Amino acid sequence: MQRRFPDVNAETFPEDHPLRRCHGFIFDVDGVLCRGDDPIPGSPEAIDRLRRGGKKVAFISNNSTKSQSSYVEKFARLGIPVDAHDLVLSTYGTAQYVAAQKPQARVYMVGAPGLREELELAGLVLTDDPMEAEYVVVGSAFDGSGRVREDNIDRITGALRALYHAGAKFVATNPDRLFPAQDGVIPGTGAVIGALSYMLDQQPDAIIGKPSPHIVRIALERLSLGPDECAIVGDMDTDMLSGERLGMTRVFVRSGAMTEEKLLTLCAKPDFAFDAVIDMLTFKEA
Repeated sequence: MQRRFPDVNAETFPEDHPLRRCHGFIFDVDGVLCRGDDPIPGSPEAIDRLRRGGKKVAFISNNSTKSQSSYVEKFARLGIPVDAHDLVLSTYGTAQYVAAQKPQARVYMVGAPGLREELELAGLVLTDDPMEAEYVVVGSAFDGSGRVREDNIDRITGALRALYHAGAKFVATNPDRLFPAQDGVIPGTGAVIGALSYMLDQQPDAIIGKPSPHIVRIALERLSLGPDECAIVGDMDTDMLSGERLGMTRVFVRSGAMTEEKLLTLCAKPDFAFDAVIDMLTFKEA
């Protein structure tokens, strides 16, 4: 038997619902709310009902191809109203991290225009000369079909030279092995990190996206809530691991790139698992 609730607030959320105590929900995006530009069925409704029920909602993403402004436009297409304050992307977090380490640092970048936009907004100086670089910032080098972007064809070699010859610091947006694109999984930023790390026998000096708690902490600050008051909702081991490190309730959805079986082999056990975000609002009685 299933029961559905119109709004998820203290009055209408049953005492026995396992997520009743959460005052805030931090959602991953790709594979959780959408695939490409297509919303996963029920996702806009779920976010609307949570908001109407008085729950605080924020969105985080390891996607290293988009800027925060472009994600506001993406959410509008999905039918989920947001502003930039609701979003924390790995592109934004990475740019802020490097700018805090060294304002106006010279950066050699591997990645998409969205990452470039955030680096420039943070006041960093982008260079195409690997020998000038003080930092190498690595995002995804792939387009939506999984091919290396034309503007990144030579950039992995450039990044290698900046790290090997110029001694630049190595900063990555996220470690994701896979990305859930519209037509299926494609290589993630982790493919570029792995190639550089293997060639150099060197791990990044910093990885900003999940499972690092960096962008999750930014989202918690924006919600003005503590980790124990929030649930993180995601489809990858990185979501569950970052939530575990911060002591958050962890909700896994099966709508994305990773199976529950694979998740458990990576020692990333969720507190709850649902087929999709909308199913969080459905309570099954024994």
